[in-house]
Amino acid sequence: MFSAIWAARWYLLLGLFAFLIFLVVNAPLHFVWRMLEPELKNLPVDVRSVSGTIWHGQVQAEQRDLGLLDAEWRLSPASLLVAAPEVDLTLTSPFVRLQGLARLGADQALHIRGLDGFLDTELLRPLLRPSRVELSGNIEASDLSAVIHLDTRVISALDGRLVFGGGSAVFPVQRKRISADVPMLVGQLGMTQEQAVLDVTTVEGQPLVQGFVQPDGWAGVAVRRRMIDVLGQTWPDKAEVDTVIFEVSRKIL
Repeated sequence: MFSAIWAARWYLLLGLFAFLIFLVVNAPLHFVWRMLEPELKNLPVDVRSVSGTIWHGQVQAEQRDLGLLDAEWRLSPASLLVAAPEVDLTLTSPFVRLQGLARLGADQALHIRGLDGFLDTELLRPLLRPSRVELSGNIEASDLSAVIHLDTRVISALDGRLVFGGGSAVFPVQRKRISADVPMLVGQLGMTQEQAVLDVTTVEGQPLVQGFVQPDGWAGVAVRRRMIDVLGQTWPDKAEVDTVIFEVSRKIL
């Protein structure tokens, strides 16, 4: 009898391992969160509620600029086999709808890939408000990837494409408020040294705007004179098309 058990020991261990995984992924999320919360004090959001399980869970959080944000995920079974748990994640708020794959690494970094969805330009309001610029319209995001370190809130990798479908803008020129229609624009996300960067161009690839987020949490936007031309307006001062005519920055993280 003992020899038979010994011969089947690997099957027993595999069964025990599978049973333990089953218990872990089906554990109530609120119970798990009570243990993890003290270790995740530096999250860039304020977690309001958690529900479900690790396998299929929901979290509602609040962020200063995004407002209330709902996150829902399903754990990928295949990712468990390679000891790198990954979830199919959906993020929704009044201004965001994104879906992609995400995993939390041992280095306390959030790894995101294949993120697609839509964003409302209302998200840019806090950044544009100091320069009295307003922008309306929707942005389509495709194949976004990023590595965000939750303990320091630093972005160490970023890639993807954004397309602004067109809309309207209001901005000051010589103390006057000007309204204009904005055509379709293309944005490319990437890294320049340690800065996360967004380069906005025309559909033909001519540079218009550059946005950035620094490791210290400061973000900013710089606008070239060509952007005024695209908006069908005339810049009152002499400047080359690639000259930065105004910029703004603020701390967001």
